[in-house]
Amino acid sequence: MEQRFDAVVVGCGPAGSAAGYVLASRGLSVALLDRAAFPRPKLCGGLLTWKTVRALETVFGLDADGLAGQGLLLGSTDRYGIFDRDRTLVAGRAPHPFRFVDRQRFDAHLLDLARTAGARVFERRSVTGCDANEGSVTTATGERFVGSYVIGADGATSVVRNALSFDKRVWRRNLAAAVEVALSPADLPITVDHPMLYVGFVNAGYSWLFPAGDTVLAGLCGLKRSNSCFHHLFREFLDFLGVADPDSIPLKGHPLPYGNAIADPSEGRVLLAGDAGGFVEPLFGEGIFYALTTGRYAAEAVLEAVRSNRAPGPSYKARLARYILPEMKGSNRLRFFLLALIKCLGPLPIGPFVKFQPTRLAEMVHGLRSYWLLKKKVWD
Repeated sequence: MEQRFDAVVVGCGPAGSAAGYVLASRGLSVALLDRAAFPRPKLCGGLLTWKTVRALETVFGLDADGLAGQGLLLGSTDRYGIFDRDRTLVAGRAPHPFRFVDRQRFDAHLLDLARTAGARVFERRSVTGCDANEGSVTTATGERFVGSYVIGADGATSVVRNALSFDKRVWRRNLAAAVEVALSPADLPITVDHPMLYVGFVNAGYSWLFPAGDTVLAGLCGLKRSNSCFHHLFREFLDFLGVADPDSIPLKGHPLPYGNAIADPSEGRVLLAGDAGGFVEPLFGEGIFYALTTGRYAAEAVLEAVRSNRAPGPSYKARLARYILPEMKGSNRLRFFLLALIKCLGPLPIGPFVKFQPTRLAEMVHGLRSYWLLKKKVWD
């Protein structure tokens, strides 16, 4: 079985839905494939920064009021805290609120918007192979989807990425593991009504508590090469929080790109977006914004290629180099600076570091300033 489209997008998370929406709304025939059926469970804190809400407005016309109107928001706050176990390192307020969404409903809604724009959605299609020169993908059921272009938005374990030439050793070296569970507020002795980040439980990473409506999300993330037995580390964190019998709680985890963004995620007819291209901010692990933005960039590179009859890779690479990769590199350098500081002096200097220019650092997280020397950031 073979079906042909102007574009085939593999993966229906935020990156894939953004790409599919942009392409379909401009009149291209688009196939959106995913191995899951939506809504599907998704491990993620679901935190939206200012720049993420702006990206949603740019791609889907969906602002904060629209998110609330669709019942997608679980809450919002401008407060945040950073802790070294029981010790508060920083407690402050950001210039814009952090908003929280249920990823299961959020992702399904974005996919519905892409479907409404005209994209054809093929769920329960597990992609097993991709040919970058032909622009084809094959599924476990023997189907073959051929596109003038293919956008791989199929996450950290991307099958489409295997069709490209890149340094797989660097990719593996910079993979992180993330573990997360949903807890009842009654399970915790503290009230969690704002994002709370903890250092000291994992090397080259952090732990967190996020408010999520009727639940609290507890998670831990760190570079695989710097840690062992993440389940043990996470249960130590739960025990510290005062969660009763943490060994009885079933844990779920997933790999996360954590400093391995691919500078040229294109080859032949294929482009990579979102986690598949490694576009996750390496300090805090923010991925939704970069998924939406690289999905949009990839789609607009395809639109330009259709108009000009040129390969989409060069324009996509140039746009990433201008807007995305400086944030990846700046965040990565800041992360290793802070890690070196903690290794030499312990976590206490983090407090004075953040308090030195708290507004600018909060603006950096929200995207008003760059991770590169805190310069004012202009997004396209």
